This record gives sequence, structure tokens and C-alpha cells, in this order.
Amino acid sequence: MNDISFESALSGRVDLMLDACTRCGKCVEVCPSVRPAGIMDASPKDIISGVLDIVRTGQGHEASGKWATSCMLSGDCIKACDYGVNPRFLLAMARVAMAKAGNEPRDLRRQGVEKFHDLSRDVTVLSRLQLDSEVLERLGQKSASVSRPDEAPDFVFYTGCNVLKTPHIALLALDIMDALGVTYRVMGGPTHCCGVLQLRAGDVEMSGRMGSSTIEKLSRTKSGQVISWCPSCYVQLTETTLPTIERQRGSRPFEMTPFMRFLTDRLEQLMPHLRRRVEMRVALHKHPGVAGIMEAAATVLRAVPGVEIVDLK
Repeated sequence: MNDISFESALSGRVDLMLDACTRCGKCVEVCPSVRPAGIMDASPKDIISGVLDIVRTGQGHEASGKWATSCMLSGDCIKACDYGVNPRFLLAMARVAMAKAGNEPRDLRRQGVEKFHDLSRDVTVLSRLQLDSEVLERLGQKSASVSRPDEAPDFVFYTGCNVLKTPHIALLALDIMDALGVTYRVMGGPTHCCGVLQLRAGDVEMSGRMGSSTIEKLSRTKSGQVISWCPSCYVQLTETTLPTIERQRGSRPFEMTPFMRFLTDRLEQLMPHLRRRVEMRVALHKHPGVAGIMEAAATVLRAVPGVEIVDLK
């Protein structure tokens, strides 16, 4: 393992991306956040140039700051870039720089701790109002839950935090994996924080510490694969934490696969379970921030006899 710190490794990644950006503005042109942010009149080239300035100094074009804070993680900017830059990652780093500007590190730490405690309280209370101890344990909220305790599991299923407020969704995912004969260890909730709340507060050190701790726990799997549910955790870990740890250590501990893509990878195994005809017209509210998710959802729905997908345009 290298002696380089998480913050130094992250800064190195940021510097490489800043150098690679040509300021062409294509990422701004395709972004769906530009109109609601009220920055349509600003030049796309000026906006992205201002973002780079903010990342470097904490200050830049006013429209650039609005763009950074309006990001809704659509991922359209990533697909638009011809130079391998991840503008969504740069926007996250711009928000970090803006949070740091004019604030003491102790204040950033306090804000991150407060946000973490708020989420932890919400998740704990809402999940316990709905579930008994046995089901909470199945969701990994007392210890890491293993589907077949006597053997090393095929995967880790990482719930994240927010789905525990609507736990029937996570439990359905576990039922599906049981039906497919997949073994898994369940991890998630505040004890397995991805570090995104601390990063949003500008506390990079604590974000790296919490994310690295979670990644260490998630890496204990037979296949080297983690199945994830939470999209914000997926973006945080795959775009910020895992690549930074890879730069630190020289290798990536595991790969992450969103649950919907996991299902489409096993569609042949899933098909025999989709026997009952369901007469239903379904419209998808699209959240395309994780590549391939919407296509995977449509693929699974089309495999159900009787389901018709309606395009809402």
C-alpha cells in the first residue's frame, strides 16, 4: 500500500481531469439542469471554464456555481464528453471547493456530522417502525446478514441508507436473489456509510475515512462483486471513492453492479419465474444517472407476460 493519503490521491485525480478538460462546453449543452437553474443565457464554454476555476480556487463564474449546485446526476454530461472527462465528478469537486471556501475545517466537520446524524436517526426510526428485529437482521441492521451462513457468499448486496425507509423494496430484491439461488451478504445503513454526506459538507478527509472503511467491509466476497441498490451511493463509490483508493493502493478492491443490471445479466435464470401473466400498462419515471439502469428496467418489464411499457415522452 502506498503512503499517499486519500485527500492527496483525490487531488491527483482532480488535477488530471482539470488538465484533460478542453472547456468545449458540450457537457453544459446537454445538461437538463441548465434550464431550471436559470443559466440558459450564459455561454456553455464560460460555464465549464468557471467550474474549473471553482475547483481550483473556490471561486468562479456565478452561472458555474449555479450549475454545480443544480446538478441532479443525470449523467448526460459524461456521455457528451469526447475526452474521457467526467464532468459530474468535476461538479462534485466544485461543490466541495465552494463548501470549503471561507469555512474552517472544524465547521465542515461539524456540518458533516450533523447531516450524518440526521440521516442515521431518520433511517433507524422509520425502519424500526415498520420491521421487527428478525427482518431488520435480514437487512443487515444488526450484523452483516448472510443468506447461507455456512458458506462464503457469491455477492455483497449493498442497500445504502435511504431504501431502509421503504424496506419492502430491499426485501423484494432479497426474495428475487433467493429465487435465483444466489448467495449474498447484506450490508448497508449508517454503519456502512458511503461518505457522500461528508463530501457534500466539504469534509474530504472524513468522507474518505468513512468510504474507505465501508469499502473494506464490502470487499469480503467470493466473487469480488458488490450488488448495489442506492444510486447516490453507487455514484459516490464508483466515481469518487473506489478510483481514489485504486490510485492510493494500485488496485480496485471490487466492482459494483446496480441491482437492475444484475437482473438483466441473469435474465435467462429469471425468465422461468415470470410465468404469470400481468395485464398492466407501466410508465417509467426515468432516473438515468447510472448508466444502463433504465434500459435494464425496461428489459425486465418486457420479460413479464402482459406488461406494456408506455412512453410518456
